Amino acid sequence: MNKNPSTVENAKDKIDRWLKEGIVTPGSKLPSERELGELLGIKRMTLRQALLNLESESKIFRKDRKGWFVTQPRFNYNPELSASFQRAAQEQGREPSWGFLEKSRVTGIPEAALPLFNGTKSSELYRITGWGALDGHKVFYHETFINPNVAPGFIEKLESHSFSSVWEKEYGKSVVIKKLAFRPIRMSNDICKFIGGSYGTPAILIEKHRADSDGNIVQIDIEYWRFESVDLFINL
Repeated sequence: MNKNPSTVENAKDKIDRWLKEGIVTPGSKLPSERELGELLGIKRMTLRQALLNLESESKIFRKDRKGWFVTQPRFNYNPELSASFQRAAQEQGREPSWGFLEKSRVTGIPEAALPLFNGTKSSELYRITGWGALDGHKVFYHETFINPNVAPGFIEKLESHSFSSVWEKEYGKSVVIKKLAFRPIRMSNDICKFIGGSYGTPAILIEKHRADSDGNIVQIDIEYWRFESVDLFINL
């Protein structure tokens, strides 16, 4: 049996009105689905469709096992710039936080990292993973690849520094972005567990190739941003 579209739309409109009136504020948690269903006088399946519709409009988002939350203001992100995530967030009046999950030398070269080797054979590379958050909510996960033959000891020197500062201070290289690629995806379980999403959460994948002054690719970043958290722009 099909759900009554007007009931779904009415529930969506009422929750949307609560958001606009500030009854539930950005970043805050919505009542549980059981409580919402009781407040609206509708069945859970109808409520779930209304919530999914609001999620598709980037007005609310889910955290795995924690419920639904009101979307925060979007982060204005120009992936072409070298400005740090911290500085860009602070300039927008946001409170950034971040952390590394893994810094390791791994065997086997994933396809995404092949441009680092420019056709030469290698069996090892540095892999660094981490996350970034705004106002206490994790909004992206990143995976970075570096050729250890180009930057020996990079993961030991990184500590809590930015990648660009390590390249400049430790290796005398000023790196610039040579390639940017974007595509919509749905996040895997492995990524979701780090940023609190549920399997299949919509995301924007950003792939960056960073090159030295000779045009050699020295770093590849793969970023997975929650789609409701970011506005991307590039100045031409």
